[in-house]
Amino acid sequence: MNYKSFLKLFLIFSILSCSSKEKKETQAINSNEWELEILDSIKVDYLGTVDGGDFNNGTGVIFNFKENKLIKFDEKGKILSEQSYPFEGPGKIYYPTQIKILDNGEVLASSFIGWLYKMNSDLSFEKEIKLEFPTEAKDGGGLLKNLDIWNEKIITYYPGRDGANPYDPHFIRDHFLLEKIDPLTETSEPIIRIPNTSRYSSDKFYERPFIQFVVLQNNLYLTLENEPLIHVYDLSKNNEYLHTFNFEPTKFLDNGEHSKAYEYINFRKMRDGNIQQFFPTKEGIVVFYTEGISEDIYAQYELKKPENFPQHKDHQRQIIKVINPDSTLSNEIDVPYSIGRILNIKSLSEPFYALRNDEYIGEEQDYLTFYKLQLVQK
Repeated sequence: MNYKSFLKLFLIFSILSCSSKEKKETQAINSNEWELEILDSIKVDYLGTVDGGDFNNGTGVIFNFKENKLIKFDEKGKILSEQSYPFEGPGKIYYPTQIKILDNGEVLASSFIGWLYKMNSDLSFEKEIKLEFPTEAKDGGGLLKNLDIWNEKIITYYPGRDGANPYDPHFIRDHFLLEKIDPLTETSEPIIRIPNTSRYSSDKFYERPFIQFVVLQNNLYLTLENEPLIHVYDLSKNNEYLHTFNFEPTKFLDNGEHSKAYEYINFRKMRDGNIQQFFPTKEGIVVFYTEGISEDIYAQYELKKPENFPQHKDHQRQIIKVINPDSTLSNEIDVPYSIGRILNIKSLSEPFYALRNDEYIGEEQDYLTFYKLQLVQK
């Protein structure tokens, strides 16, 4: 073989080798297979339950229901400030379970029935934000995400406009679901109607769901906890409905259409599939959900009894799934129950924090542990 022939073959093999390598790298980049890794953990020197929380720009804020207290900490676990609030008198705050850390370090909070508060970066009380009408909520969605900000306006779940009853079986069909609030004037306007892609837009009766939503740039993402759907709206275009994502879980139990209004089956005869939390990011939407428990299993293990509630974890998986911007879906990522509430996910390429479930692990500690987690493409 002469030199020219050898050189030609060498170039061909080099090109093929590079093409194969690039193809593998592209496949890795575009892979829809993910896994959850524990990178590290931090300890926060505080003994108490976590009944709400958020994490932003290197700091976390958590809420303790029993003490009506907020605690702020950094990524090393150092407590930066903590503040208990009175229920009456100046500076009163009533159970701020829902927390939004703003980019300037200030904190917005909402009680579980919708009352709104603003705190300084050191968690000291700044003001209560009052609306023109009282809330009719008695539960407000608990720890679900239904407080956010857009263009210096607060968006929240605050039912009660024109006396609307959020417990009416067709409240979701007949009313705006959220309020957009100007915190300076304390005026608001109703926004966001449920689209016809949701069964709750019909005349039929179903289990009453909790509402949760998140704002990312100009888009608002809204979900009902017992439907595997995420509805997207454009706030910059008069709250225009854009489309609905379906994350297509392989198992997401549902107790179906009810024969009458005000019928409650979930937690009484079975356990519905449930969106625990969800986190829209530029790279995709992270959905954290549980599968539900069938009627047979619910009856067999007497799971209706409050003392048996801890056993629910033995009969359903908790799962993370990623919805890509093009609607393609990731694998279902099993999440061990040693991992509890996620504080926030801002990007698929960045680590995030979640509370360690010491009760499930069976370890009693005099501090809180937060796992530092990362979603990694296989």
